[in-house]
Amino acid sequence: MTLKSILELSAKEVLSDYVTAIVWSPIGNTLAAASGAGEVYLLNKGIGASLCEPTGQSIDALAFSFDGKWLAAGGQDGNMTLWQMDGDTPKIADTLECGSWVDRLVWHPTCNRLAFNQGKTVQIWDADQSETVMTLPGIASSQDIRWSPDGKHLAIAIKSNIHIWNAHNWSKRLYQWELTSPASAIAWSPHGSYLACAVHDHSIGVLDWSKAQHLQRELTDENDLPTLMRGFPGKIRQLAWADLPPSADLPPILAAATRELVTMWMQTPEGWDSWVLDLHSGTVLDVAFQPKTGWLASLSDDGWIILWQAALEAAQILEGAEKGFSCLAWHPTGQHLAAGGQQGELLVWSTRTKL
Repeated sequence: MTLKSILELSAKEVLSDYVTAIVWSPIGNTLAAASGAGEVYLLNKGIGASLCEPTGQSIDALAFSFDGKWLAAGGQDGNMTLWQMDGDTPKIADTLECGSWVDRLVWHPTCNRLAFNQGKTVQIWDADQSETVMTLPGIASSQDIRWSPDGKHLAIAIKSNIHIWNAHNWSKRLYQWELTSPASAIAWSPHGSYLACAVHDHSIGVLDWSKAQHLQRELTDENDLPTLMRGFPGKIRQLAWADLPPSADLPPILAAATRELVTMWMQTPEGWDSWVLDLHSGTVLDVAFQPKTGWLASLSDDGWIILWQAALEAAQILEGAEKGFSCLAWHPTGQHLAAGGQQGELLVWSTRTKL
């Protein structure tokens, strides 16, 4: 028997502007959302509260710490704000003046350290100690920043390179992956074996990090070189790896959003096989796998969210953003799916499961 998940609308709010980012706390059912007007909004079990009123300057990066204790937000005004989430009333604990637009921030997966862009550097901030742990210099406009799932490595996309650092030894860069063109997004596979990047020349690179991290040289063997997937019809806007349980015994699966399509890639002994999901009529802006299942959600600016069973067959279409959606996020349990709209809509659907 297979498990079929049906989503039903369970909550709806409206922010004052385009929803730029949404994120679930790893603890409980708290959803945070940010807008192009600069507001930060919390929603928990249908009850909403504003953490930050509109300022006219967008909030573009939003993230909870691994234990749900901290919420960080950064944006156009060049500041990063940290709220302490303990207790019933969140309170501002720190406001860091970064001096330039903060559009990338990501928490370490096992401790309360935050990596974020600050001008031509990436800062590592310890929230519990309220201090800077490390400044990585010489980084011109980092396009993306991602911790590996085990927290041992930090990958930073800088122009036409991916720089990978050892989080236990910041003295020098561990590895540099040279690309054919600047990267726009990077994504680690759930177990950290692979690192994928979306490249501006309409290609995707996949690095076998399980091999690369043990080498003291650049990869030169043809069989060890990063895989390059070409032929995409336009900009690759988002990447997502399937987070499948070990019992599924399936190879790595990668989804990519490009124009009106979702292209799927699965590793095989012969290489990477691909297929296309093509029901959207507008630009696909975001894709995300339901945790521990093969279900995929894809979101587009035509006002559709499509749920794909096994990333193959359309099973449900969700609507509710008249001028189109902007971003989505699954709850860590997979029981709730949240989406933001281009007119400020904030919607949550919840699952009822059938065998």
